[in-house]
Amino acid sequence: MENNVATNLSAGVRKRRINVSPALLELLAIAVMLLTASSGARATTIVVARTAREIVIGADSKVTDTYGKEVNSQVCKIQQVGNLFIAVEGLLKDKATGFNVPEIAVRSLQLKPDATAAQKVDILTGSLTSGLFVELNRVKQHSEEEFHTKLEGQTFLRIVVVGFENQLPVVFVRQFRMAYIAQGFGVMVIPDDCVNDCEGEVVTRFLGETEAIEGLPEDNPGFWNDGLVAGVRRLLQTEIEARSEYVGPPIDLLQIKAQGARWIQKKPGCAELKSPARRLNRIPARRHRRDSHNR
Repeated sequence: MENNVATNLSAGVRKRRINVSPALLELLAIAVMLLTASSGARATTIVVARTAREIVIGADSKVTDTYGKEVNSQVCKIQQVGNLFIAVEGLLKDKATGFNVPEIAVRSLQLKPDATAAQKVDILTGSLTSGLFVELNRVKQHSEEEFHTKLEGQTFLRIVVVGFENQLPVVFVRQFRMAYIAQGFGVMVIPDDCVNDCEGEVVTRFLGETEAIEGLPEDNPGFWNDGLVAGVRRLLQTEIEARSEYVGPPIDLLQIKAQGARWIQKKPGCAELKSPARRLNRIPARRHRRDSHNR
């Protein structure tokens, strides 16, 4: 499989291309919970706001099926993996094949506990690319019509990974988009990170259904005066009011600082936070030497 994956690095943008044929992504639109529809509705909203000392990530709870119909359940879209936190929007899982983006993400981020956040995200990106190569080929073999209407030319998966590392905030975004290449189509991976070279007092990343909130902070001077928590809550509420058929309450809000993370508000379905395990340097026990007069 690795021989079929070409990686191009250009202008700081990492793109991984996978050769697949046009019918495979189709079954995915039927068999998986694919939140990207031809109308542009993504049936979820994730908002991240970051300053030099704080990150707030929020998400709605509504779940819809492939065609945008509401499913009678709610899901927590923010998950902890060690000292990092992830949220996923788009193609999530395929019950027929066992393909599961959240499971791949957790497994990848835990693979090398001592790696840097950037290295962990690289592992995650590679694992998802390989998994998508197999999954998209399976989908291709089934429903070409659904592929053309639901996936062709669209970004079908977005993942955000956030946390603090060395007392500094890090935000990683990976977008997976279908792209045509010489012998068919593949998957392009587009990063949109906010790490060392991230500029701006308050930096945001919006994922999913965000039409109602694009540009809202910029168009309203003082939008962040009441803090990141209030601002992120307002953005989510605005999107819910505008697109209630795709985005719905309750809102989950997580605040992350260098000292740790805490839920500002969450539904019962969101797991309690765990303190990342710290490795202790064990000092070997010293053997007591007998004094010479005791020999």
